[in-house]
Amino acid sequence: MASDSNHAIVFGAAGLLGWATLHQLLSGYPTSSRFSRVTAVLNRPVSESELYLPAGANRPSLEIVSGVNLLNATGDDLAKQLKEKVADAEGITHVFYFVFAPFDEDHVQECNQNCDMMQRLAEAMNIVAPNLQSFVYPGGSRGYGVYIPGGIFQPPLHESLADTLPEDYAKTVAYPWFRKILTEASKRRAWTWSEVCPDAVIGFTPNGSAFSLALHWAQYLSLYAYNNREDNGGTVEVPFPGNEAGYRSLYTPVSGKILGRIAIHAALNPEQCGQKVINMLDKDEPISASDIWPGIAAWFGLKGVGPVERKDGLKPGEYISNHRELFAENGKAKALSCGVGTGSSQLDSVGWWLGFDRHFSPARLRSVGFTEQRDPVEGWLEAFEGFREAGIIF
Repeated sequence: MASDSNHAIVFGAAGLLGWATLHQLLSGYPTSSRFSRVTAVLNRPVSESELYLPAGANRPSLEIVSGVNLLNATGDDLAKQLKEKVADAEGITHVFYFVFAPFDEDHVQECNQNCDMMQRLAEAMNIVAPNLQSFVYPGGSRGYGVYIPGGIFQPPLHESLADTLPEDYAKTVAYPWFRKILTEASKRRAWTWSEVCPDAVIGFTPNGSAFSLALHWAQYLSLYAYNNREDNGGTVEVPFPGNEAGYRSLYTPVSGKILGRIAIHAALNPEQCGQKVINMLDKDEPISASDIWPGIAAWFGLKGVGPVERKDGLKPGEYISNHRELFAENGKAKALSCGVGTGSSQLDSVGWWLGFDRHFSPARLRSVGFTEQRDPVEGWLEAFEGFREAGIIF
């Protein structure tokens, strides 16, 4: 049961999903009395001012911690690190785990590496946190087979499909193994796990991201608008970076705000959400890129239009690479170090390879008591405002 003494720890707190959840915890969702302490675990030291977090007198106490070795330490070693680095580690009641370590193109090795990390953390939390109530971590649409051309299942994609992946494909997906690891670790204990499952996550990240479509397109459109300003006041058209199938295919994105709130809702309601996969989405009705591209482009003063077949068109990542120095030349040097990382080529191809319907079912999310919805375009604009404030785009 939630109380004033709840202590949330967020691993990966500066990343796309972790920051969104940290922001909502510090914003007082669902009420300012649900958590008294929040610990943000980061991969490297970052000051609070660089994280663009909400302030306020009623905010939970915040501690920022770095240097926790999730990748190589044993469970015992990790427990020792947490006891040394985290104030009131024994009082941790809710774990939010938003860490995923990529491993080049070897997805089987990537799966094994991340399962080992999850196993170590589960062991460490059983040593450190006797009052633990819930452990929330993200799955994703990879767990529904979207990395196979054309997908595996017919949408709407519902949570029961997550346990029916083909064996060869399942070896490359960590989420089913996470469920087994945490089910075993929580046996005869007072805590449970919840897997919250997003498709495209649209949100702000303070220090860039390896995989953020919102950041990738924000830098692309920011530069495109800068380079195509017209003195006569005309509106510059920007074609959707993809093909017609990618422009029209249906999906269910989730904004950072809603993602953070769903994660917290799952953590605070283990009776309804425990040992469940729960889809995350902004709105029950699926959308296509054609529904949002005009509104996204308009924020930059551009007219978003459908895809255009032309041989000389640069993909967003290529365009950013060709013009990125404009950021530094115009006082936005931070943009050079806070762009998309290793996922650039994959995000470049989103509008081409995701040319099939892949929308999620909202039924379970609503059945466990989370009812909030919002216009998906709002999440994009909210992220763009954050990137501009942080000096990551024009």
